[in-house]
Amino acid sequence: MNETLTNVDVVVYALAILGGADKTVYSEEIAAKCYELAPEKFSWQLQKYKEKKWPDKYIVKTALEDAKKKKLGGLVEGRYALEKTRDGWRITIQGVKWFKESQQRIEHVLGSMRAISKKDKSEYDRIMQHIAKHKLYKIFSSGQSLTSCTIYQFADMLGCSPDAPIDIIQAKFNRLLSIAQVIDNTSMLMFLNTFCSIFRQLGIEPIYSEKD
Repeated sequence: MNETLTNVDVVVYALAILGGADKTVYSEEIAAKCYELAPEKFSWQLQKYKEKKWPDKYIVKTALEDAKKKKLGGLVEGRYALEKTRDGWRITIQGVKWFKESQQRIEHVLGSMRAISKKDKSEYDRIMQHIAKHKLYKIFSSGQSLTSCTIYQFADMLGCSPDAPIDIIQAKFNRLLSIAQVIDNTSMLMFLNTFCSIFRQLGIEPIYSEKD
């Protein structure tokens, strides 16, 4: 039954359910989850080792690197490294969209019960509730324009200093957008989408296009 899935299907799915939209996940954690989901795809080939039920990290590494390629959609970002501080993967915005579109198909094949645990859902809801209390969200909810939003307000909403590097600010925003998409928080998505048209005004390059 798993023959209908590619290795990329499984590794991106595994990364998503391990919380890759919200945090960096180690390669070994992804390998272990892939083996749990589809052992015949991710086990060692020699029978004497296959019986030990060891996941093949090389297969997972290759699939993650493929999923990272633009021609396959740029579904993940990160790298495999022996040094723990340099190793880790996250799912991209494109990856979150792919996950939402592919989740039912993959779960049907794998026979998984669900993709997001109650613990993860609770944490994601908490993060969204925190953002909903911010001044910018209240301005949005009242129907007012956010075009006068300052970089200081934007950074404060993201929980980082206004002088933080742009890539940090973008990563924080990327995280919020990913979470909102995963849990289908429509109002929060509408709120976050409004920043597309004003990013350049704040000196920040848009993270994704409005037509995505």
